[in-house]
Amino acid sequence: MNTDEKLRSILENYHVIAVVGLSREPMKDSHIVAEYFKNSGYKIIPINPFADEILGEKCYKSLLEMPEELQKKVEVVCIFRPSKDVPPIVDQAIKLKEKYGNLKVVWMQLGIINEEAARKAEKAGLSVVMNRCMMTERKRLIEEADKELELIKRKKMLKMLKEKVRKMGEPIQLNDSNFDEIVQKHNLILVDFWAPWCGPCLVVAPIIEELAYEMAGKVAFGKLNVDENPKTAERFAVYSIPTLILLKNGKEVERIIGAVPKDYIRSKIEKHIK
Repeated sequence: MNTDEKLRSILENYHVIAVVGLSREPMKDSHIVAEYFKNSGYKIIPINPFADEILGEKCYKSLLEMPEELQKKVEVVCIFRPSKDVPPIVDQAIKLKEKYGNLKVVWMQLGIINEEAARKAEKAGLSVVMNRCMMTERKRLIEEADKELELIKRKKMLKMLKEKVRKMGEPIQLNDSNFDEIVQKHNLILVDFWAPWCGPCLVVAPIIEELAYEMAGKVAFGKLNVDENPKTAERFAVYSIPTLILLKNGKEVERIIGAVPKDYIRSKIEKHIK
């Protein structure tokens, strides 16, 4: 029984395909399928007694008329011939299997069924697939899985990037000890001088968090509790809160006192972004 797992294993592990009945006509199924596999990185060996070259590959009259070096490499025989013509092709495939041991699969394309030839091939140790399009199965089992995996990877990457931006945008908790060190690390930083008992401070707090997220990478944001860090508050002459001080290269360039609209704060910051 050809389960999805078995078909996927064939398509993932075997990459040298002899295509018996490969047509020169670009609109024929055999040509479309072979071209698809060649473009997907598989080695295609055309088998057609009436052509010298197809898809840029030298063509051979039969499996047994391929050069010995190719006979050794073939892993899959893909058949595009009427069901009644399958037995002699399978006989040749079995000879290659017996001679070199590398051939693993006989694949009869969609609409091609020959139970007797299939039993003979399986008895010789070959896997047999009948009445299935090799291209359709690869698209279904591998391409769709790859797309789904890529979508999962992209979602994870987007989540990681969002988390990174979120962390970048989180206001830095400042205190008397780390204030100078952190300010020196940032070309532009807005410091929110606040206290937990201050009503207007609580109004400004979510605005600062939103701006920190939206302007991440352009300007840093910090918060300093004036009750716990009086030295820094006194140094900057902060006597009313909330007070927002914008520092550029460590020097004060803007001061905003009181609860003001988000756009007003943004406009003051953007004046100093190069």
